[in-house]
Amino acid sequence: MALMEGRLRPYPWGSRTALAELTGRPSPSPRPEAELWFGAHPEGPSTLPADSTDLLERISVDPRGELGDAAPEGRLPFLLKLLAADQALSLQAHPTKAQAEEGYARENAAGLPTGSPVRNYRDDNHKPELLVALTRFEALAGFRPVEKTRELLDALGVPELDRYTELLKGAAGDSEGLRALVTTWISLPAHSRVELIDAVVAACTGLLQRDAGTEDWMAGPAGAAVDLAGQYPGDAGVLVSLLLNHVVLEPGEALFLSAGNLHAYLRGTGVEVMANSDNVLRGGLTTKHVDVPELMKVVDFTPTPDPVQLADGDGVFSAPVPEFRLRSVDDGRTVEVEGPAIVLDVRGGVEVTGPDQTDLRLAPGQAAWVPASASGVCARGDGHFFVATVGGR
Repeated sequence: MALMEGRLRPYPWGSRTALAELTGRPSPSPRPEAELWFGAHPEGPSTLPADSTDLLERISVDPRGELGDAAPEGRLPFLLKLLAADQALSLQAHPTKAQAEEGYARENAAGLPTGSPVRNYRDDNHKPELLVALTRFEALAGFRPVEKTRELLDALGVPELDRYTELLKGAAGDSEGLRALVTTWISLPAHSRVELIDAVVAACTGLLQRDAGTEDWMAGPAGAAVDLAGQYPGDAGVLVSLLLNHVVLEPGEALFLSAGNLHAYLRGTGVEVMANSDNVLRGGLTTKHVDVPELMKVVDFTPTPDPVQLADGDGVFSAPVPEFRLRSVDDGRTVEVEGPAIVLDVRGGVEVTGPDQTDLRLAPGQAAWVPASASGVCARGDGHFFVATVGGR
């Protein structure tokens, strides 16, 4: 076992207070703090202070002892994060494994450096992800059923939208109608896009001010569109946001995002686990590279009625992928931990005990690495912690 220190990622959309306060550091922080990474990702492997090394190096020295049979490729298959958003992340989707392998090979053959800002595929892996809310967490996730979206657009009553929303009424089916509409909106010339967004935002503002006649569920997506327009003026993501499920997670609720799921986190703090990848196809709400044709190849336009999930009776969240499994533990319970695993403390007072009765006592925002070679490891405490392991374990 070993104490892990997370790698801080200071992205502009991060919070100056959430991670600083969770980890007991001075708040507000000097700059936005978006994520703490716990894992062996090459761009930010966790440090192991007692060993004067990092987890990536430790695994490279003894992949069998650290990962066992769970990761025959010699690479930890998941990455665990603390995430804190004060502004919206980019509107994005992640490729399937096959799409990632093909895209990565294609861009390599074209001689595009992996660090290029116009590169779409930085590795050959997919990136399914699961986020569990620690605070109230707001997100856009997957396409809302088209019938409900038509209700929302009709309630907005924007004449300028009529020519576009007709695409949702065709005989080709809901998925193809959504594909056509998103492609059209993302590809609009700047002046036409700005005019349309201005009209839509004005209508959303009016809808929020109505005393009666508006269904309660419409306030969420309308408010999100107004907020996004303030953060990213003239961005096509403002329009696309009206087609997506507006999700508000309460603490303990989760989202699982499979390949092709178009999504954007808007605000809040959570624990996120994902396959060990950095492949992101962006569609808006960003100043970074947006490749519309490549994004359209990746996005799954199948409507999703309700993407929110709860843990089962053992605190385990459903994630139908082999790379990771996440369990939430509180109320003073003791759980066995089978490595390779990461135990992340989010409240304080958690102890991880090895077979030789050696204890690691964690503070909020600290984690313990449990290698595959360790047996009889238990984690316990009066606080709240998460255990990330390889899927199926």
